[in-house]
Parts: sequence; C-alpha cells; structure tokens
Amino acid sequence: MSTIADLTTPQKVLQHVAITETAMQKAAALFTEVDRVKAAVAPLADKAAAVMVQFERARPDQQAKLAAQLRDPVQALEYLISVAGHRNAAELNQLGAGVAPQGTAKQASHNPANSIHKPNPGAPTTQLQQSDITLFTKLGLRVPGT
Repeated sequence: MSTIADLTTPQKVLQHVAITETAMQKAAALFTEVDRVKAAVAPLADKAAAVMVQFERARPDQQAKLAAQLRDPVQALEYLISVAGHRNAAELNQLGAGVAPQGTAKQASHNPANSIHKPNPGAPTTQLQQSDITLFTKLGLRVPGT
C-alpha cells in the first residue's frame, strides 16, 4: 500500500476527488434524512399546537408561533419543560373534587331498608346501630352491649 508521499500529483488529485465525492454523498444522504424528518415533524407540530390551544396550554393567538417553535427540537423541549409544571384554570377548579368512575351514580349512605318502619330516620336513638359497631371496631374498642 502506498502512502500519499509515494503518489504523483495527478494521483493525489484523483484521490482527493474520490474522498471529496464520498464526503459529498454522505452529506447529501444526511441532508435527505434531515429533510425527511422536517417533513414528518411539520404536521405533528401543527397538530400539537392546536391541541395545546384546545386544552388551554396556549392562547389561540400564539398557535402559529407555537407550531413554528415545536418544529425545532430544542425549543420544543424547552416548551415541554415549561408546560409540564403548568396548571390551567379548568384543572385548578377540579383540584380536590372526587371523580366517580364512568357510568356510576352517587348514592347517599341512607339505607331505606333500615328505616321503613321508623317515623324519623336518622333520629338519635339509644339502641346499638351498625354504624356504632363499625365505629367501635375501627377504633379498636370493645363494642358496648356485647
């Protein structure tokens, strides 16, 4: 194998041209991949910006600017970081509110079967009720009258 010092000037030029051609082909392949990724990201950025506006993470007048920012990976990650800790008004109104599973109806704790024959359901009584037994049991105390 010959070194560069052993090559003549025309051979050096030819070798340089071959190396440059290989580098240009690799660069062209890289630019093609970058263009493919940009083409795939553009509609996703527009959709993400629309969703951000829909769920009050951005104002409607910011949607176009946000879509442009989301096309750049660095700015998209910076925006993601800022949104991660943000709560909108709808979320703040829901804090502390219980959420019933879908399709269930809330029911009162009143049991009509126990109060059919009582004129005043829920009125104080001296008799031992199931709620009394549950309370004493959960407190780890002896249930009176047992």
